[in-house]
Amino acid sequence: MKKDLIELAPEAFAPFGRVLEPHGEITKQGESWQCWSPLDFMTPSAPVGVGIVTCQQFPASVDALERHVSREELLWTTTTSLVMAVDLPLHMGDAEARPNANTTQIFLLSAGQAVILARGVWHSPAFTLEGAGRYFFAVEFKPDFIDQDKQPWIRFINGEAISLG
Repeated sequence: MKKDLIELAPEAFAPFGRVLEPHGEITKQGESWQCWSPLDFMTPSAPVGVGIVTCQQFPASVDALERHVSREELLWTTTTSLVMAVDLPLHMGDAEARPNANTTQIFLLSAGQAVILARGVWHSPAFTLEGAGRYFFAVEFKPDFIDQDKQPWIRFINGEAISLG
C-alpha cells in the first residue's frame, strides 16, 4: 500500500504524539544562542534509557511496527532528515492487536526536529530518504504492560505492507 510523505507539523502529528519546536518566550539567551525550556514534559516512573540508532534509506516496504503501551518515547534527529511510519494507539490492552496499514501515516522529520511518541503509538524505526543517518531516542527502561519487548515487531493486519508513494 503506497503512502504519501507528510511534513511534520503539530496538528498533523497530534494523534500520534507531540512535536517539539521552539515556541513562546525565550527562557535563556546569550551571545549567539537562545533557549526555550521547558518545551514539554514526560513523566517517567522508571529510569530513562537513551539510545542511538544508525539507519539507511526507507526500505522498499515496511510490514511491521512496534509500540510501547506503558511509556512514551522521545525521538530526535541530528543532521539528517528522517521518515517514520506511525499508526494510531488503539486497543492498548489487547496483546493480539496489530497495526493497520490503512491508518498508518509516514512523516518527514527534518534535521534537528524531535517528537514525543504517545503511549501505544505503533511506529517503525526512522529511516533516511537517501544515504545514512542517525537519531537518538529516550524511553523508560521497564517492561511493557503487554510484553512485546523480546519480539516487538508486529506485522500489519492481513499481512499488508506499506511503501512510500
